[in-house]
Amino acid sequence: MGYDATNYLSPDISKKELADFIKSLGYSGKGTNYYFFKNDDYKYLCGVSLQISRTDNSISVYTRTPIYCSFYDLEFQNSTIRKIKKQFGGYFISENGRNRYFIIGTDNTTPPERGCYAAHERLSNRFNELLFLLDNVNQDYNQAEAMESFGIPSSATLLSNLSTTYLSSIIENYFRDLYVALIKYSDKKEKIITTSNINKYDLFEVSEGKLTIEDSVALSKSLQNIRKIDSYFRDINSKIDIKGVLSKPYHRRKETLFQTVERVLEQRHSLVHRLNVDISYKKENVISDIKSIQVALDRVYEHLCSIYNWTMINKKTNRIQLKNK
Repeated sequence: MGYDATNYLSPDISKKELADFIKSLGYSGKGTNYYFFKNDDYKYLCGVSLQISRTDNSISVYTRTPIYCSFYDLEFQNSTIRKIKKQFGGYFISENGRNRYFIIGTDNTTPPERGCYAAHERLSNRFNELLFLLDNVNQDYNQAEAMESFGIPSSATLLSNLSTTYLSSIIENYFRDLYVALIKYSDKKEKIITTSNINKYDLFEVSEGKLTIEDSVALSKSLQNIRKIDSYFRDINSKIDIKGVLSKPYHRRKETLFQTVERVLEQRHSLVHRLNVDISYKKENVISDIKSIQVALDRVYEHLCSIYNWTMINKKTNRIQLKNK
């Protein structure tokens, strides 16, 4: 599902002229396939895809944004359609009809709100990638049992252990993305930057335009330690209480979500730095941990929304739906 539209143009238009114009709008690509995305105050969530087709009777320019696109994604798609029509004539058909643009309403979100939403939005695919991998790796039960009776981890058990490194990376990158989105617009920004021990090579990347100064600050933080993560976010806003939020009861378990995150991160450290493989850590264990981490990171996002009075995402669809769709 998404927002689809097609401009129909005269076949007399040259391929080069059309391609050059599309690139002048900010699209990148070549041949028949192009894509627009811009890192501008987190306005664009998905960007706009564009495809050129040619027949004997016409040239068509197809544009699309996904259903969960941002206000600015859809606004840029409307702008693209409008500018192509103005430059080359013809007509377009959208889901709203002939020569009818998409209705996009208004947007009152803030840059940090959009940045944190984008970080949260990316989680779904990252967790699904790991779950898909685990679901497609199986081993004969008897063979696995025989191996582990000699203290040798089976391939399935080894994969479960290795999965904690990817799961830890999801956690680390999520908190880094949130941290950058918050400090970039925080009134504590100057203090945080000037007191950070930024890596000199990261500073070089900043000078080359490959990193922002906020990215380099985040990279200087130890985001593989949930207790330090809690402290870093408190430095931005004293109301942010990640430990408190994750220490609340969850399904009457003895282990809180905070303890689950801490255990997974420590398990990753133990594997990477000491090559410790936990033979008792099976596929069902890592799947359970993935689900718990999902809930934990959702809670952090909800906590930020509550503190900053941001609009919550739709909990059933995990999407911000445009009202006029």
